[in-house]
Amino acid sequence: MPRLDRYIFAQIAWPFFFFVLVFTGVIWLALSLRIIDTVVASGQSANVFLEFVALLIPKVLVIVFPVSAFAAALYAINRLHSESEIQVMFASGISGQRLMRPVLVFAMLVMVAMYALTTTIAPLAQRTMLDRISEIRGDVAAAFLKPGTFMNPEPGLTVYLRAMAKPGEMLGVFVHDERDPANVVTYSAERAYLINEPDQERLVMFDGIAQSVSAEDPGALSILRFDQLGYDLTSGAGGGGGRARKPSEMSISELLSVGPEDTRGRTLGDYRAEAHEALSGPLYAIALPFLALAFIIGNQNRRNGLTGQVAVAVIVGVGLRLIGLALKSATSNEAALWPLMYVPPVAGIALAFWMLSSSGMSARLQLFRVR
Repeated sequence: MPRLDRYIFAQIAWPFFFFVLVFTGVIWLALSLRIIDTVVASGQSANVFLEFVALLIPKVLVIVFPVSAFAAALYAINRLHSESEIQVMFASGISGQRLMRPVLVFAMLVMVAMYALTTTIAPLAQRTMLDRISEIRGDVAAAFLKPGTFMNPEPGLTVYLRAMAKPGEMLGVFVHDERDPANVVTYSAERAYLINEPDQERLVMFDGIAQSVSAEDPGALSILRFDQLGYDLTSGAGGGGGRARKPSEMSISELLSVGPEDTRGRTLGDYRAEAHEALSGPLYAIALPFLALAFIIGNQNRRNGLTGQVAVAVIVGVGLRLIGLALKSATSNEAALWPLMYVPPVAGIALAFWMLSSSGMSARLQLFRVR
């Protein structure tokens, strides 16, 4: 790579890493709040939380990479213009198309990384994370390891433990189960043991009371005193193996192979939209930096600054991405619309090429002279 290309590439790459770090932190924080609730409510350890942190990152990077590439290109090229470096390049005979080369190399690297994320890494991480969430929601044993705290291992189930005695024995156990709205039951026992069995966790309680309310007669309270009672804590708990997979967890080949009879309660468009979003999304990594370059150097002879041009570039870039998201939503409703999802990024690339071409530059510069 020639020295000029390396120089421009470095000017874009360093801001790119900075924007990736900043945007990843902001978006990750927003997405992680739900994960924190799940981890805390299930009584999981910090290691589980860190595992979820790692599994969230690929999904966040899919969002962050094209935005960071656009922001980095705008920042770097605007700085080169404000310090008159681009004017010197043009004065030495370098064309706008020549300046596209280092930007294209940078954009291609980002696009390749995005394809690796959208087609392989992000679906695998999403599937692993959702399996783990389903798993820990059914792992009610962890709830009994925190004496003195009301825990919700899964929706509709509340457990409380006063204290631990000898290993395996719990004192002052309270269980409120409303997973079945037709039969809400509350158990309290002096002591209990938790027994782990394959695909099942049973609580054996001693010296307690079971109080139940039936939907058929909500005004009647049934009370049962018992010396010993076995209770299945995992009934109704979700297991990772039987969980219906979302389109975001599936590979491209799986998404495209889904037929009308295999939609599992979703529309065929949901699968087609997810597949073509994974294929068309990385194209924005080329379209957006090219638009940043085109809007700035296409006006490099203007003396009144580039604030307006930067604002227009942002509006056009954001507009293209919003149109892409709207077309994804439309494809979810009508699978046959999937080719339209490629129109915004391809149109952005074509517009940037025209603006940077000799004819496009001449037409634009002529317009600015008239003004």
